[in-house]
Amino acid sequence: MGNREDLLAGAKQCLFDKGFARTTARDVTAASGVSLAAIGYHFGTKEALLTAALQDAIAEWGAGLAETLSGATDLASAWTLVLESFASSGPLWAVQLELVAQLGRDPALRAQFAGSNKQAREGLVGLFRSLHPDLDPADADRLGALYQALLVGSAATWLADPDSAPAAEDLLAAMRLVTDRQGPR
Repeated sequence: MGNREDLLAGAKQCLFDKGFARTTARDVTAASGVSLAAIGYHFGTKEALLTAALQDAIAEWGAGLAETLSGATDLASAWTLVLESFASSGPLWAVQLELVAQLGRDPALRAQFAGSNKQAREGLVGLFRSLHPDLDPADADRLGALYQALLVGSAATWLADPDSAPAAEDLLAAMRLVTDRQGPR
């Protein structure tokens, strides 16, 4: 690995260990074995490095989840696998929720992450594409928004208390309750 890759690996470890706000440039250089100057050379700022490291970690999580979900045949089994992934990806979700809490107070950070929602929704629909083969584009956006809300809400619940986090069957049963009460369109 070169300095850039070493910095990304060190930054990911720091994000998972300390979070976004508490990670210093010195933490990253100690974890990566690379000089402080290399952060500026490769990324410009520590924040840009941490953002790139977080984006890499999210992409790795998505790729791993896509592989895991490739055998899922229904929503219940697919969401069970998603919820089980929190056990190994808890630190990633903690960092993301830390950033969500800062977005309202930091306009620059908010602007930086503004495009992430659309990408996240499209990515989630892609993960579950085999369960929705005939989805039209308008419904894909709606479904992506629902999946994103379920995913982020479930991650927050799991981080707060894994033992009380709802199971996939509970989430699906609750959605049926809501939709059954709505009646026909």
